[in-house]
Amino acid sequence: MKTIKYLWHQHRYLLLGFSLASLLTLGFLAKFTFSFVYWSNHRDATIEPWMPIGYIARSYHVDRTWLYAQSGLPFQADRRPVPVKDAAQELGISYEEMRSRLLQAIEAERAE
Repeated sequence: MKTIKYLWHQHRYLLLGFSLASLLTLGFLAKFTFSFVYWSNHRDATIEPWMPIGYIARSYHVDRTWLYAQSGLPFQADRRPVPVKDAAQELGISYEEMRSRLLQAIEAERAE
């Protein structure tokens, strides 16, 4: 406690800067940890109608632009995430057909 009082009175800005840097580091570490745990548990997730194509690409470890091309939709970086069900409606096919199209493409990519 005596050290903190000394630092506060003699090196206030240094202590504040160190505290801020420590908090930022802990925040990034927490974000990394939660992301790592989440994607470790959601690897090769069953494709559901609500899942955006980018989410599926990340879950199956394939390139997002490639998976968009396989689905038949053009990839646009500024476009909102497109759920599989909406993508199927946009192309005029059923959700099951879109799901099987994506799974076949992913299996073919992994076979190479």
